[in-house]
Amino acid sequence: MAIDVGIVGAYSTKYELRSEKEAWDMLREVVEGVMKSVEKGIDGSDIDLVIVANFSDRFGGILHTAPLVASLAKARGAKGFRVENACASGGTAILLAWTLLRSGLARNALVVGFEKMSYQPTASEVNEVLSLAAHPDEIVVGASFTSLYALIAKAYMDAYGAREEDLALVAVKNHENGLRNPLAAIRRRVTVEDVMKSPYISWPLKLLDCSPITDGAVAVILSSEPRKFTDTPVYIRGMALGHDLPGLFERPDVTSLIAIRNAAEEALKIAGVEAKDVDVFEVHDAFTIAEIVVYEMLGLARKGEGVKLIREGVTLLTGEKPVNPSGGLKSKGHPVGATGIGMAAELFWQLRGEAGERQVKGAELGLMENHGGTGSTAVVAVLSR
Repeated sequence: MAIDVGIVGAYSTKYELRSEKEAWDMLREVVEGVMKSVEKGIDGSDIDLVIVANFSDRFGGILHTAPLVASLAKARGAKGFRVENACASGGTAILLAWTLLRSGLARNALVVGFEKMSYQPTASEVNEVLSLAAHPDEIVVGASFTSLYALIAKAYMDAYGAREEDLALVAVKNHENGLRNPLAAIRRRVTVEDVMKSPYISWPLKLLDCSPITDGAVAVILSSEPRKFTDTPVYIRGMALGHDLPGLFERPDVTSLIAIRNAAEEALKIAGVEAKDVDVFEVHDAFTIAEIVVYEMLGLARKGEGVKLIREGVTLLTGEKPVNPSGGLKSKGHPVGATGIGMAAELFWQLRGEAGERQVKGAELGLMENHGGTGSTAVVAVLSR
């Protein structure tokens, strides 16, 4: 019989465009913060597993982080390791912790994600590091992820009649949500006109279609005996990992991110629910086109009809299926290793009714989707009260 695993605590730094904190300072803050967040208390002796998500040591300047995190938690007996899975590193870290706890090989896991992307002095150097997660043939021709997602956007617009203004609506929505999130890096309202007037980075994607370079850290604690630590745990009901061909040029249809679809189908099946049952979503909107495609891969819309959801306001905070109440990567920010763990933290707060001004009323079932590369890796989790 599978063990029910729940999240019993969560803590996040504020995401920042250029933090004055060093990476190790952020780690200390989130470890101390998450340990204090557990209502009934938790001790380092309770933690027997530590997993740290971090995309690159070039974002923060440190490696061998698991023993550091374990020492900060005073978890002297814990076993630990670091996870890298591109932008899905955080989601993968949670998946590994969930799997090990369900198997009985560990009882309580501290999962931490961080990135200090501003450790690199310029945006071009940041993108040089990020581009290493692409297919080697894309790396050697200098294809950035912005240009690769621009190809997805162009193909989607050609096939399904979407417009640049439709992509802009994703940015408008998520920035509006980010205004309500004190942890968000960019708390600024934008209009469709603002997005359309922002400079092109790679046509048809403009500056305000892209998530920002961000510093931040997040931690969650998972337990196989969650009610020992809180009366209101948030359970991970189903979780799955999916992959696709790493090169965009290898895929027969670049407007379908198959890894997301496969991971979603498996996670929903494990949880015994359908996408239509979910009350609140946190998804990987690194670029505005990504969120629209994710709608379809999760089963919220038929192929080519995801754009209708944003046009009709279905995914607004006040809509039928709110997506990214946190502000998403677009407004909240995208510190790579922290991103997936930040999604889980947001759903933890949402499902416990602790999300403040951005709270989705009556939310009982949540879903997070965290993907890496151009969707060559994806993690989906279904969470409930």
